[in-house]
Amino acid sequence: MKDLEILIELRKEKAYGEQHDYFDNKNFIGFTREGDEEHLQSGLAVVISNAGDGEKKMYLGKQYAGEKYIDSLGNCNDEIIIDNEGYGIFKVKGKSTSVWVEG
Repeated sequence: MKDLEILIELRKEKAYGEQHDYFDNKNFIGFTREGDEEHLQSGLAVVISNAGDGEKKMYLGKQYAGEKYIDSLGNCNDEIIIDNEGYGIFKVKGKSTSVWVEG
């Protein structure tokens, strides 16, 4: 139940702005929300696996270049740094979900 509560809270606080979908793999899907100026520190990246461990290069926005992202569900311990073009390589553990937020 804890994860569901976290997901609900993240939806309220972070899921704003333009969305980018990544449905290019049958075992790993993802999406990002760029955030907006009205909701401070909004924006997130989500990766879902129905198989093994994986990762997805996804666009979050150039405004986040150099920012560190962490998995708010605690499934991945890595830190992701957004590159100068606004992309990050977001990881996910097998058969789980990772929700990456600015950390």
